[in-house]
Amino acid sequence: MFNFNCTSTFKFDVKKKTMKKIYYILLTPLILLISCNKNVTDNTKIEKLKDTSIEIEPDSTSYSLSLYDISKKINFKEIPRTVPYDSIKNKRFADLILKDSIVVLHSFKPYYIPIEKITWSENPENNNTWQNYYEALFFVSILNHGYQDYGIEAYHEKAKKYILNYIEKHPSLEEKTSDYTWYDHAVAFRTLHMLQTVANDLEQDDPDTKFIKKVFNSLSLNVTFMMDPKNYRIHNHSLMMDRSLLYLAKITKSDSLFYDKIYYPTVTRTIENMDKVIDPTGLAREHSTTYHIFDHNLNKTILTFIEEDDINPAFQLKILRKNDVLLQLVKPDLTFPIWGDSQIEVLNNQRAEEFGNDQRILDVLAGKRLPSIVNFENNIATLRTQKNDSSYVALFANFYSRVHKHNDDLSFVFQTLGMDILTDQGYYGYEKEHRPFLMSVFAHNSIAINNEDYWPGKKGQYSKLTGYSKSDAVEIISGEHTMYDSITVKRKLYFIKPNVIVLQDWAESKYPNLIKNISQQFNFGEKATDIQVSENNAIITFPKNISAIVKSFSNDDKITLEKSYRSRIQYSITPIYQIKVQKPGNKLTTVIEVQSSAYKYPVSNINIQEGEIEYTIKGKKYNLTL
Repeated sequence: MFNFNCTSTFKFDVKKKTMKKIYYILLTPLILLISCNKNVTDNTKIEKLKDTSIEIEPDSTSYSLSLYDISKKINFKEIPRTVPYDSIKNKRFADLILKDSIVVLHSFKPYYIPIEKITWSENPENNNTWQNYYEALFFVSILNHGYQDYGIEAYHEKAKKYILNYIEKHPSLEEKTSDYTWYDHAVAFRTLHMLQTVANDLEQDDPDTKFIKKVFNSLSLNVTFMMDPKNYRIHNHSLMMDRSLLYLAKITKSDSLFYDKIYYPTVTRTIENMDKVIDPTGLAREHSTTYHIFDHNLNKTILTFIEEDDINPAFQLKILRKNDVLLQLVKPDLTFPIWGDSQIEVLNNQRAEEFGNDQRILDVLAGKRLPSIVNFENNIATLRTQKNDSSYVALFANFYSRVHKHNDDLSFVFQTLGMDILTDQGYYGYEKEHRPFLMSVFAHNSIAINNEDYWPGKKGQYSKLTGYSKSDAVEIISGEHTMYDSITVKRKLYFIKPNVIVLQDWAESKYPNLIKNISQQFNFGEKATDIQVSENNAIITFPKNISAIVKSFSNDDKITLEKSYRSRIQYSITPIYQIKVQKPGNKLTTVIEVQSSAYKYPVSNINIQEGEIEYTIKGKKYNLTL
């Protein structure tokens, strides 16, 4: 039996309370001592910062800035982030860099080189992207974020050593260690990464003011470069420079002369640049899903550094229309077409947040189906079903410039039953390896004339949508381009829902002898498992008992299997099946039919004769005039 003793319990409680009082009596002086020491340290730090002037000389004009004022404004978390890694992955890379294995980008293997041996002309990959990010000090930003996330002092000290080494090797704008030393992208990023390191140093009890002075002295060169009109163009790289300049202006606002010199010219040109980059529909004029998203986030960050009164309301509306384009492009499986210089992009909660948690985007994430959207301003058509087959066709006839542009005019992609049947191919990288093919007309679901490629950017060239009509069962989209010299290429796409696409392609010229032959390329999704080809028929097999049949209805045509590949991830390629349909002359008519038992009411028995498309749905025959 358990005996409860009230007296002994009471004595224990009294003893416990007494010990607690003694503990606090002994601890209080220690707490006060630590607090006093902290106050002394803080006061010493403040006095040191107040006594330190930062000299910066952009364009040979000298300004003396208060380091104390800068310390009150600079905030690591507000400095635009360039590193895409989460804290765990970033730490893994930062630990490698501590051991002199530099991670320039995750796409490349680490490069071992001790700091004392660095010349900054290294390029072990013989790769322009590697060189650019190396000179941008991208790996220094990895260390900076590592310090922020884990407080490991070694990360910060290593970052400082790399920066000091870089500054020593680049004392003027005339000193170049590669073509990327003074290059818009590299300079813009390097500026942010240097400012990150300064922000981390200003968190120290005893900031290294000698280091900070050297950084700002070097930033004089960066500012001079970024402010020079000859280094500025209508491009996202220039907007990156503006972003860096505007953040620098923000943290130095207490010096009105320096602020005015940086802020107002930058605001004027950046708003003009963004206005030119974004078309009236909200599409970034960069011919790429990835760059539409990238530009949106870049623009959004820039606008946080601009005074509200300096932003035109009409321009703000244009920015908001970027959401319309995101909704126009997204596929039923919440991925995006790998259009132009694009990689894998997904619509998820993070992306919705980036686009302001637009209710329309949230509705799509919750399962809402989107309608077909055909826009004759941005020249993109997305055709959709509203059934469980979730069929989707996107056709591009979009040309503004050569920026991230592929030779994909009148190309289209097709997804149905959650399967990518016809895909675009990505870009691999910006170097010569693989890129020429992936940019060419031969890598897209498009039309080639005389087995030749074309070169965008010539006077008078255009690519555009020319017509659209729809009924419950059929949507028809037309387009044309003049990318070939003296030749107009035309495409009419019939989407007979949910599973058939009919293509009528032809070329016209006032010099008929220019057109020797016409061909179509069809690039099938990488999940395709098998292919069988005959002269005028190809059957491509996919998982889940899905198959796609390509059949030509033109005389003298020929269907062949071609070697091809795509690049959904940078510096990685995957072999795919490509079908080529070709014939002499100037006209091709081809049918792509997807077959699966998963369709409730599929289109079947497709035939083309005497200028009409014949097909059957639910046992009933239909005719459609070509």
